[in-house]
Amino acid sequence: MLQQKYASHPLIYPDIIEERLYQRNIARAALDRNALVILPTALGKTVISALVAADTLYNYRDLRVLVMAPTRPLVMSIREAFRA
Repeated sequence: MLQQKYASHPLIYPDIIEERLYQRNIARAALDRNALVILPTALGKTVISALVAADTLYNYRDLRVLVMAPTRPLVMSIREAFRA
């Protein structure tokens, strides 16, 4: 049986985010420059943004992260995902 590997980061609870190489690669690229991530539904755009936010907040502790979305339900969904 294939064992799940989870993302490891000081600001992310252990065993919460399944590690997916393409998400990690996109998150790393987004840390170096502005990025627009276009992926189909359910491929992890929120996870990618959480990874970028966690790295940013960890490396620049005096900064804050602002997440914006076009609809209130989407904002609430992202908020719950970040809290988890």
